[in-house]
Amino acid sequence: MKFLILSLLVVTVARAAEPVEVLVQGAENLEVREIVAALEQPVKSSIGPFTFWTGRIGGHRIAVQLTGQALLNCTTSTILGIEEFSPKLIVNQGTSGAQAPYLTLHDIIVGRRALDYSGLITPVRAAGQGTYPLRWTPVAQSLRDLVSGQLVVFPEGFSGDPAAMAVALRTRNPMGRVFAGVIGSAHEVNLELDRVRWSHATFGMDVEEMESGHVAAIAHAYGIRYIAFRVVSDAPYDGVPFYALAARATGLFTVSFLQNLPPL
Repeated sequence: MKFLILSLLVVTVARAAEPVEVLVQGAENLEVREIVAALEQPVKSSIGPFTFWTGRIGGHRIAVQLTGQALLNCTTSTILGIEEFSPKLIVNQGTSGAQAPYLTLHDIIVGRRALDYSGLITPVRAAGQGTYPLRWTPVAQSLRDLVSGQLVVFPEGFSGDPAAMAVALRTRNPMGRVFAGVIGSAHEVNLELDRVRWSHATFGMDVEEMESGHVAAIAHAYGIRYIAFRVVSDAPYDGVPFYALAARATGLFTVSFLQNLPPL
């Protein structure tokens, strides 16, 4: 019995990490490479399949997190990152597809809001009547309110932290332009121009990807400040296919943002 209690105490101590000011996320190795390289005295660790690096950038203690793509990976890893490191700010950054015609390769969107656009209801149609995705009805995100126990609907998604946005919009993108905009998230890759135009018109989305809107919801639920940066890595209006190395732009941009970020 004494051995069991001692074992539990050892496990508890081993799982308690020093808190960080900022949790920086990327879904792929290319999306975190520049940020990890900028860390002072980085220390690598893992929780299950998720990898973290801790260190300092610009005077801030940082945890960089490789989340993996899409809803399951980003939500699970975000909760683990919050519970492990108790961040004051979450920065979710990486690549995205342009949904607005003014954007091109290497432009960066700073998310004034982020949303999940994957919830849809189809109308009733009999067999043989076909399917018309552009006529489907969106279903807004909702979160359970801790006090009432009821679901609260967030039709506009979740706003980026105003102070972090102000710093980001003063930060230079070394490879393109910077705009404030709306980031939409779903486990989808949309390259049909009619669908892209529909998403832009229906949700006000400037770019699409697979993580920001989901992570924003979790940050809101925990009461943690949140901001997202997304570089355009494919631009269907211009016929630009996916270019993975565009991730370097958001990586460098995020490093500059952290260097400019005042104390939290």
